[in-house]
Amino acid sequence: MTKSYLNFKTRINVLTGGILIIWALFIFKLSEIQIINATDNTQGLREEKIEGNRGNIFDINNVSITQNLTFYQIAVRLKELDNKEAFLNDISKCTGVHEAVYSEKMNNRSYVILEKKTRKDCEYLQSKYPKSLDIKKDYKRYYPEHELFGQIVGFTDTDDRGIAGLEYQYEEYLKGKSVNVPFKINGFQERIYDATLKNKDPENGSDIYLTLNKEYQAILREELLKQVEKTSAIGAMGIIINPQDGKILSMVNVPDFNPNLQKDFQGDYKRNRIVSDTIEPGSTFKIVTIASALEQGIDRLDEYNVEGPYDFYGDGSKMIEDHEPYTVLTLEEILAFSSNIGTIKLAQNLGKENIYKKAKELGFGSETGLNIQGEGRIKFRNTKDWTASSMHSVPIGYEIAVTPVHIAMAYASIANGGFLLKPYLIDKVIRNDEKIIQGKRKVKNRVLSQNDSEILRNMLFNTVSIGSGKGASLEGWDVAGKTGTAQKSMDGGYSESKHLSSFVGFFPKDNPQLLALIIIDEPTMINNQFWGSVSAAPVFKSVMKRIINIDSDIKIVSNDKRRDITEKLKKSNQVLIQKNIELVIIPNVKDKSVRDAREILHKIGIKTKVEGYGRVISQFPEAGTKVPKNSICDLEAHI
Repeated sequence: MTKSYLNFKTRINVLTGGILIIWALFIFKLSEIQIINATDNTQGLREEKIEGNRGNIFDINNVSITQNLTFYQIAVRLKELDNKEAFLNDISKCTGVHEAVYSEKMNNRSYVILEKKTRKDCEYLQSKYPKSLDIKKDYKRYYPEHELFGQIVGFTDTDDRGIAGLEYQYEEYLKGKSVNVPFKINGFQERIYDATLKNKDPENGSDIYLTLNKEYQAILREELLKQVEKTSAIGAMGIIINPQDGKILSMVNVPDFNPNLQKDFQGDYKRNRIVSDTIEPGSTFKIVTIASALEQGIDRLDEYNVEGPYDFYGDGSKMIEDHEPYTVLTLEEILAFSSNIGTIKLAQNLGKENIYKKAKELGFGSETGLNIQGEGRIKFRNTKDWTASSMHSVPIGYEIAVTPVHIAMAYASIANGGFLLKPYLIDKVIRNDEKIIQGKRKVKNRVLSQNDSEILRNMLFNTVSIGSGKGASLEGWDVAGKTGTAQKSMDGGYSESKHLSSFVGFFPKDNPQLLALIIIDEPTMINNQFWGSVSAAPVFKSVMKRIINIDSDIKIVSNDKRRDITEKLKKSNQVLIQKNIELVIIPNVKDKSVRDAREILHKIGIKTKVEGYGRVISQFPEAGTKVPKNSICDLEAHI
């Protein structure tokens, strides 16, 4: 072979090799486009489920009660992992979890979830372990107010599904709508971009706005906890509502729980007992008999003999007594001094059908209509099922079981002019900036006339001014309310040492803006703290005093307006005299017994209002004063 031929052959070989390399690259690229990264290959099409964010819950002032915190799911594909030791070291440094914990999870499994929900962001490691490390972003429910709303809002499970409280009840509204997002992978199981795939964003859940006020809630909880400690009680409950529209502004049960750590608390702490538990209302139920009496035309100043003990059956088997002895009380005073004898005698005169009818009208006997699940089952028997003892039990709040919400709404009907309302907790529900639910005032029935409701408000005002509710009085405000003390039912009878002590009240009397019910569960009997007047009424006072100081929307009647009202009353009295109304001269009844003083004044057409008992130590008007017949003489008595 010649030298020229050898040179030519070398060139041919180089050229041929070059052409082969070019063809190989061309074929590789073609296969990558047509096979490996083929976007029209349906075998490489996958879908990924993307969840919408869970909606949040807010108070009436847009304060966040729930939050969605970012969490990460960390998983590993063991078949794609080249260096297990290096990976364990890196992931352990990121999460703070010991390598041994992860190593144990990674035995004999191809795909392992190392962390289901962690706050640690390890996404920076994906560039180092692109095929083996799988990180998915997720959200976990968090409750920034801890115990404050726990029993109402409830909580979610580890999969972010509501399993208690409003989280459970409104799951369909709160949960986001998921979408399946398509994507493609190549022959090497790597994700590839395809502009032809259409993606749809997930839809976030609805936001729920409650009628609750965080500041009210915090104040009520703090004061209840103080009183539980002070009275050695086992618990307490409180609810604050707007009596004009039925909005629930605060609802607290203690002891309570932190929904962020719900597994650490026993089940009883998680229950919203104001809604779920039923109680015998005790003396707060006496308003039923008084309202029925007014409806039957009985005057609030009509007098009744309430000397005790009262032999109910006439055979000495059931003796009724009052906590303090009285002789004669008006209808108004029977309520003010919470006389059991007076209430029971009055109920006997009215008859069980009238008592039952008025109780049903005031909402005792049917569900409240509150939009919260789990309302306790009430017990209120039809009169045909009443026993011989029912007429001395039902009128004073026994043999009936209702929720605290029932009591609050019955008194709200007195406060608002006679309308029984449906209470509500959901102010509005918003989805995609559109209001899909709107809470509003709903009237169930008119249950009291305007006149009777006004009389009852005045009677309840006197109960706080001179009667058992003095502990709830607020300086400068006309508070109306009623105390209650009920023995707890135990083992088929009633405990002598365990009580539910309560106070329900509202203010201002002539334009009520706030109503609250306070219940103390089993306060100590030391220093008479088991009485509602001693344990519950002061909590009402302390709560409302603090709320007044922070809420400028609560208006007080100005002194000028009070003077105008006083002047109008003076003028109306002058008109009575000018119209030749029969006048009588007030006699001197000082040093006489209350009973004798009443009889003397009653004979000349003068009605009485008595504070205290025993002998009269002062009277107003004074002896010798001329007043219209049917006027009232205020008597103060002392033993």
